Amino acid sequence: MTDTNKNTNITVETTVNKTRKKLIVDWPTGKFTISDLEKNHPSAVPITLRFRVKKALESGIIKSVGKIEGELGRPAMLFETIES
Repeated sequence: MTDTNKNTNITVETTVNKTRKKLIVDWPTGKFTISDLEKNHPSAVPITLRFRVKKALESGIIKSVGKIEGELGRPAMLFETIES
């Protein structure tokens, strides 16, 4: 048998971008879905948009106004901004 355990050091250089910009959602006027928000904010991660919608619902910035039934899958939730 031969000894296959050799100590090798592998160095990988990576660059890390430490400046993150906070996502500011521009709420559309009228009724909208989360997929509409994804189209308006293409660089945003979808789960981040869903979290922002959840927080906006809790704080009263937007409200749920219904559903759009599709042929397959879950219905899409409709939201609307609250006029203040």
